[in-house]
Amino acid sequence: MSGDRLLPGDVPALRPENSRAQVDLRFAAEPDGRTWLETQRAGYPFHVGRCLNMAGDPQGMATVYVQSCSGGIFEHDDLRWSISAAPGARAHVTTSASTIVHSMETGEAAQEVRVCAEAGSYLEYLPDPLIMFPGAGLSSRLHIGLDDDATVLAWDTLLAHDPQGAGPPRAFKRLRSEWTVESLDGRLLACDRCVVTGELLARALPGVNGSHRCHGSFVVLRRGTSSEKLIEAIREELPIAENVYAGVSTLPNNCGAVVRVLAMDAAALRAALHAAWKAARMLLLGAPPSARRK
Repeated sequence: MSGDRLLPGDVPALRPENSRAQVDLRFAAEPDGRTWLETQRAGYPFHVGRCLNMAGDPQGMATVYVQSCSGGIFEHDDLRWSISAAPGARAHVTTSASTIVHSMETGEAAQEVRVCAEAGSYLEYLPDPLIMFPGAGLSSRLHIGLDDDATVLAWDTLLAHDPQGAGPPRAFKRLRSEWTVESLDGRLLACDRCVVTGELLARALPGVNGSHRCHGSFVVLRRGTSSEKLIEAIREELPIAENVYAGVSTLPNNCGAVVRVLAMDAAALRAALHAAWKAARMLLLGAPPSARRK
């Protein structure tokens, strides 16, 4: 043995074309409306908690926490999630904490989340933020399959952090982010792609991010719901403050709305996103979300 590090491509079972999703969840609904995990599979580095019923949530709605046992995302990681909701199921999926994307020497990492919401289902995928360390590089993809009579709420958030503290600040390498929305018969409804570097954020350019180094996107997907009412409800809840810059607009093909948030710090970003989440919940379900303990 040479002692050289093996890469995923060197081991056939770990090559992307041969790998299964490390997180595979499928929610189903009982006749009485209670949602449960019909399928549950978690491979390293993930652990899936049991279904919880949170006070204040709609009757039968399940909350599931996904935990990482590895301490974050590392160079050459290829992480995949699959989350689906059967007809009538209602579920909220989140993480137990923010995800650190660690410093990397030469390569990058990848994470893909595939969400599928079938007829009459309601599914929330609201993980805590990605924390990009200096030198980190990540390709993040979120693919959402949406039935005409389903609802999906999802967000994607980013923070930059240098644990060194002292000395000149160091930037993360690059984040490639993409989310797509398709009908279940494969028609593209909406797509968003961006590439951001830590160096660009650190320059604090007017018209790009200014002094706001934390950002997030939140999509509320429900075909046939009045986009005007949804936008109005979210705008009324979004905070008006110097440390937050936020806006909401319609998505194409009458599939919902998207909220963009720039914030000066993590607390302000969280408050703005939770305000938008609250507004969407009130309009769609008639009740605000209950607090999730982390």
